[in-house]
Parts: sequence; C-alpha cells; structure tokens
Amino acid sequence: METKLDKFGRVVLPKDIRDNLDLKPGQVLKIEKSDDELILKPLRKKSPLHVKDGVLVFSGTATGDMIGALRLHREERLKRVALQRRR
Repeated sequence: METKLDKFGRVVLPKDIRDNLDLKPGQVLKIEKSDDELILKPLRKKSPLHVKDGVLVFSGTATGDMIGALRLHREERLKRVALQRRR
C-alpha cells in the first residue's frame, strides 16, 4: 500500500487502515523514526473502567458520573442474566 505527501507535507492514511485501527479525526499519533522508516502509533487513553470476570472494575481517579455508569452496567448485566434464565 502506498500514499503520497501533499505539497504541505501531509499524508492521508487509507480508509481501510483508519477503520481497522479505529482512528478518528483529531486522533493523536506518535511518530517514531528508525533508520529510514517512520512508525506511526495511535495514542489512546485507557478507560479506568473495565469488565473483569463479569464485574465492572474501576482502576483510576473518580471523575464523571460513576453512579450512572454503575447503574447502566448493572441493568445490562441483569438483563443478560434474566435472558439466560428464560432459556
């Protein structure tokens, strides 16, 4: 796959690569140089909330609507359990 620099030195990443890496406009990319190669790496903020063994786990500083996030997760989990019991 190839692309060209425009007259301002900009590069357009092909759509399939942007989609595959879930890159959005404004995404920050880290640029590394290795000999005669350039390496682009997307910088992503990790969410402090993640699910571990079916339980919502918080591993960061509390900001935002934590109670709302917990309530939504609990509701979704209860719906899944209710559907499993019906089967």
